[in-house]
Amino acid sequence: MADHVAFAYLIADELEAIENPLFLQYIEHDEQQRMVPKIANFVEDVVPLYSLSEFRSHFRLSREQVEDVITTLGPVYMNLQQTKLPLTNSVLACLWTLVNQESYRGVADRFNMSKSTLAKHLHEFCYNINTYMAHHISWPRGQRLEMSKLGFDTAGFPNTVCAVDGCHIPIMRPHCDNPLAYMNRKQFYSVNLTGFCDSQRRFCHISVGHPGSWHDARAFRFTEVCRVLEEDPHSLVPQGMHIIGDSAYPLLPQLMRPYRDNGHLSARQRYFNRKLNAARVVIEHAFGILKSKFRRLHYLQMRSISNISSAVSACCILHNLCLEPSDQVVVVGDGVDDEPYPQQPHNTNACHYRDQICGQI
Repeated sequence: MADHVAFAYLIADELEAIENPLFLQYIEHDEQQRMVPKIANFVEDVVPLYSLSEFRSHFRLSREQVEDVITTLGPVYMNLQQTKLPLTNSVLACLWTLVNQESYRGVADRFNMSKSTLAKHLHEFCYNINTYMAHHISWPRGQRLEMSKLGFDTAGFPNTVCAVDGCHIPIMRPHCDNPLAYMNRKQFYSVNLTGFCDSQRRFCHISVGHPGSWHDARAFRFTEVCRVLEEDPHSLVPQGMHIIGDSAYPLLPQLMRPYRDNGHLSARQRYFNRKLNAARVVIEHAFGILKSKFRRLHYLQMRSISNISSAVSACCILHNLCLEPSDQVVVVGDGVDDEPYPQQPHNTNACHYRDQICGQI
């Protein structure tokens, strides 16, 4: 029996199989029987000794921000049945899990809980962050829109609302009807994260969970932003303003992309492309900061697409909470270079608008 238990733990270490309730119950029962050593009183005795910078380094949020999260989630915390874990311990354990690539067992031992308890609390934490703190990701309007526009003006591409791009979040082979759909062009499993950010690198809209095999343009078509641009574009993008993206995206009246370089671009068109690419780099910076702060996103050891999407969305919300102007930009590539958007019938209005901008910058 001991050999079977040891093998089960080995598999769990390799796969971090935290989503199988029966397996988790078995492991938790075995831990109780064997009295697996834990780190006692880490939250009570060690965390209070952290300096302000050390605390933020380990949990990404300040102590005050963590208290705000605890206050927000407190009323719904009791949804976890028979929980005996203090809410502070739960929140700090979940933040630690998302911030680090430490194994789930290592995090569970550090916070004096079982692996199954950590799994339950992590999924509940991400769900509640998305449910009760989603307002931290919102479309720029009013003063925020003016601030974003000013930032893009300074970067040399005027009248821009936000920038859009996609990135890949590596995952395990998912449990779904068609797991091979999540195999991207570089032959690893991933989900698509489509992000829109303002000039301060704050996410203003995200869409996550689409298969890694999808082109950025296809993932874009399934975003709420694309739907609104088709039905009521000026409710998101005021007249005379636009979103900017790279060559993977379609050219629309409210979405500017570079001119396709066919070897015959004018000097003005090449200058337009340089300015657009320089301005839209903020979304690449946003993804880089996101992945450097929440290193679990370098490889999400989950199999449920729902749980994966919830974890990524929660990290994006927390990114907006903890973003600081002094954050160092670390561009973390995902290794998947998207192909240019295929040739399509010209959108005459979009072409004229792009030419107009090209003549002005």
